[in-house]
Amino acid sequence: MAVVNQREHVSVQPAIEPITIDDARLHCDLDDSYFDGKLRQLIIAARNKVEQDTRLAFITQTRVLTFNDWPGTIDVELPTAPIQSVSSITYTDSNDSVQTLSASNYTVDAAHRPGRVVLNHGESWPSNRGHHNDITITYVAGYGSATTDVPELAKLAMLLLIRHWFDHGTAVSMDFAPPKTMPMAYQSTVDGMHWGQYP
Repeated sequence: MAVVNQREHVSVQPAIEPITIDDARLHCDLDDSYFDGKLRQLIIAARNKVEQDTRLAFITQTRVLTFNDWPGTIDVELPTAPIQSVSSITYTDSNDSVQTLSASNYTVDAAHRPGRVVLNHGESWPSNRGHHNDITITYVAGYGSATTDVPELAKLAMLLLIRHWFDHGTAVSMDFAPPKTMPMAYQSTVDGMHWGQYP
């Protein structure tokens, strides 16, 4: 189950982005490299936005999930999909010492969304100190290490955002016209990638 008071961050960023500068140039109808610096920024921003909106990781990355206490069930859900592996599970015991939970105590269910860490038969969660961020799960998520591993729908969502941000670089115009909202095409594309209980 999902744990309460959880926090997650990316500890190792993807080595590459899901789309290239050439992809972004083409989608923005550009035929030279003048705006490449801006496009690089927009590519990173678009990936972060789409990953946040879909709870998906595109290119292989390491994520760290922390929470205060073990759940009352035998499983812990990992909030970002798809899961490749769990690197470690650590916890702070009652003596304020950081311990590593043996991988023989649990199984990683990476076949479903959300992915889960499930206690093996006869095992139980160890006692912990009971303070904030006592428990840390470090895991690897993403479709793969190459751009070809990423679903085309995810790339399209990024390109739609990049073009929108490129064309509308400020929130409002000088004459105080209403701000440009997200294009409907982007929202429809993101809706097609939603999964599980997450919005």
